Amino acid sequence: MPVASLAQTCLSRGTIYDSDWQGRSFSGRDGHISGMDAQGEAHMRGHNRHWIAYSVMGVGVVAISFAAIFIKMTTAPASVTAAYRMWMTIVLLSPFALRGLMPAWRALSSRDKIILIFSGAALAVHFIFWINSLFYTSVASSTLLLALEPIFALLGAHVLFRERVRYSVWLFAMVAVFGTALIGWHDIRLGGTAAYGDLLAVIGTVAATSYMLAGQRVRQALSAMHYSFLVYVIAGIVLTLYSMARGYSLYGYPAADWRAFLLLTLIPTVMGHTLFNTLLKYIPASTIAMSIVGEPIGATVLAYVIFGDAIPRVWYVGAALVVVGIVLFMRTAHRSHADRQVETMAAEQGVP
Repeated sequence: MPVASLAQTCLSRGTIYDSDWQGRSFSGRDGHISGMDAQGEAHMRGHNRHWIAYSVMGVGVVAISFAAIFIKMTTAPASVTAAYRMWMTIVLLSPFALRGLMPAWRALSSRDKIILIFSGAALAVHFIFWINSLFYTSVASSTLLLALEPIFALLGAHVLFRERVRYSVWLFAMVAVFGTALIGWHDIRLGGTAAYGDLLAVIGTVAATSYMLAGQRVRQALSAMHYSFLVYVIAGIVLTLYSMARGYSLYGYPAADWRAFLLLTLIPTVMGHTLFNTLLKYIPASTIAMSIVGEPIGATVLAYVIFGDAIPRVWYVGAALVVVGIVLFMRTAHRSHADRQVETMAAEQGVP
């Protein structure tokens, strides 16, 4: 797929030069870099790749902001909408993903195959609950509740992968989550179906976090294309079987629904989720999860412009806290992750 391939190429070749390290001399042992020490070289490589990765991640955030809008344009059940979203993506990716797919699958350990299947199933569960939530609560509330994802991701990454997390990172994440709590409290006070929709969104967020964390492990053994393709196939199978079990029709929908299915495939899925899968090799899942919190801002603005959705005043307060939490989290997480990469690369080059 050209989008994922372009991102992969940029990340592997990062060419931005860090002027802070320019001209530093190194007078150490033979075999080290002349004119610039190996640690400086490591710093530049880490700096380049990560800022390219963050730029690509920004494109993905804009793309997924359209997901709620396209979903609201459909009349099909949530699982049917998600199933066609997956199968259309599979067809689109097939010419690029089928090359070398079977050898890559056979090379996976049994444990990685199980984790991959779990990841695809978790993605299917996420779609079922989150898409349903959009028909019970507002786009603003449903998407903003996705801000809970980084908290679950931080907890999961810390427990499962022993990722070190600074106290300041936790603090900034909690700022963003507090903003979502304001929105949730407002919907509970409103009553009706809004609180139920919020609950569906939270369950969908837990499933999305599971999908992201599982992918962080398996993504190290598979290319972004092969990982995305296999996950989408598994999710597509689960969603189709679920739809059939619930007695939902798989055909007979109006042309507007099919257009929405196609737009969901091209923009949020290929340019959103597939790019995020590429980034899992370069950025921790918890950082990607935190950046995705930017989706509610874009989705809410789009819903206001397209559907005329009213935005309560408390939403602006919550959204401001979310944005502040994202910015501070990203800055702190980037520094922490870059420092760890510098230490690793310098150690590999023999720098004490």
